[in-house]
Amino acid sequence: MKVEVVKYNSDWKNQYSAEAEKIKKACGDKILTIEHAGSTSVEGLAAKPTIDIYIGTKTLSDAHSMISCMTGLGYEYVTKYENELPFRRYFVKRGEDEDSYHIHVTPAPHPFRRDNLLFRDYISVNSNARKDYESLKLKLSENDWEKRIDYSYAKDELCQRIKNESQEFFGKLFEQTESEATYLMHRYAGKEAMEKAKFTMLREGELTAIRTDIFPGFSLNRALGITRIDKEFLDSIDDFYKGRVGKFALQIPPNILSDEKLSLLKSRGYSYANSWVTFCRDSSPTESHGTDLEIKEIGKKYAPQFAHTLNEVFSFPHEFDGIAASSVGEKECVVFMAFEGSNIAGSGGIYITGDTAYLSFANVLPEYRRRGAQGELLKRRIDAARERGVKWILVDTAENSEEHPNPSYWNMLRHGFRLLYHRPNYVKIL
Repeated sequence: MKVEVVKYNSDWKNQYSAEAEKIKKACGDKILTIEHAGSTSVEGLAAKPTIDIYIGTKTLSDAHSMISCMTGLGYEYVTKYENELPFRRYFVKRGEDEDSYHIHVTPAPHPFRRDNLLFRDYISVNSNARKDYESLKLKLSENDWEKRIDYSYAKDELCQRIKNESQEFFGKLFEQTESEATYLMHRYAGKEAMEKAKFTMLREGELTAIRTDIFPGFSLNRALGITRIDKEFLDSIDDFYKGRVGKFALQIPPNILSDEKLSLLKSRGYSYANSWVTFCRDSSPTESHGTDLEIKEIGKKYAPQFAHTLNEVFSFPHEFDGIAASSVGEKECVVFMAFEGSNIAGSGGIYITGDTAYLSFANVLPEYRRRGAQGELLKRRIDAARERGVKWILVDTAENSEEHPNPSYWNMLRHGFRLLYHRPNYVKIL
């Protein structure tokens, strides 16, 4: 049998949107996030005329519970691949001659979903990878296949190469963007604010390191944008933090760690503390349920209130207010604030670094939570980034666990962010 690969059809997006609305209406309480995936989601790419839809849920149990509503929509629940992919629930709706829709339901953080969506994102912006992939598909479509799945298997080697490239691309994008944004957060602080906070900053190449001698924790004492771990690098970091009392952390991308590097870190007094989770998405619009609070973009007028509230929520010292306020109103920094009347309910910032941007310091005061402010603040910042020409938006947050649930973790996934990796923090105590 031959596999049909046809020219890109702009109506595929409309087909996805219509089908996604039907699925959300029937199964919405189970769905955390839903997206158009596969080749039909990539503008200009030749593809099999089958719409792939990826649905992310909180748990595998939630994914399994969708069987009844999906079969109620005319889908066949396909079980024959579950030994190979036990984390996925797979549904197919068939047209007159071909499968029309393939639905892949997995827990939203699962690497299967992440890897395939990053693949999609990468070939959307990398013309060479897109051409390689399209050429292979067109070539394979000329063959006669005993089984349709053999066509998919024949693409595995190239697909894995592109997936590796995509993870490297987005990982590097995250590290560079966060490091530059951290630099921008502090670069506008004046001498008086720096002295009050006993704050210093090191910026060398892609590296940004920050230090304050009035706060013991590593949230305000950390090095990021790290591209290598060796004696020379660790010597320079030790020099920067020399004389400090308390912790500082190296936030190290997992791809540059090895047994040798871990041994070196241990010999220099560093130990693993925890990990933060990194995320990426494009700047396409996201949905919000809205809020009864008033959301406004703010400038320098509200910078002191922004800084005071921020440091209060994050338990940072108020000696840091001047630094936190310093970038508000600058062209690279866009801040939205939520109000109830004249009362500040929360805020969120985004730092623009060319065609990338980094989300920072989202906070809602406890008495104003569960009123939709967090989602609306996120939507407004994504819209602001897109309006300023940003393509990719990056953010990180704490890990999620049963012992320490993190609503922000799920909020990122709900709004279409890809979980890139868990980045370890290696801490040294002085």
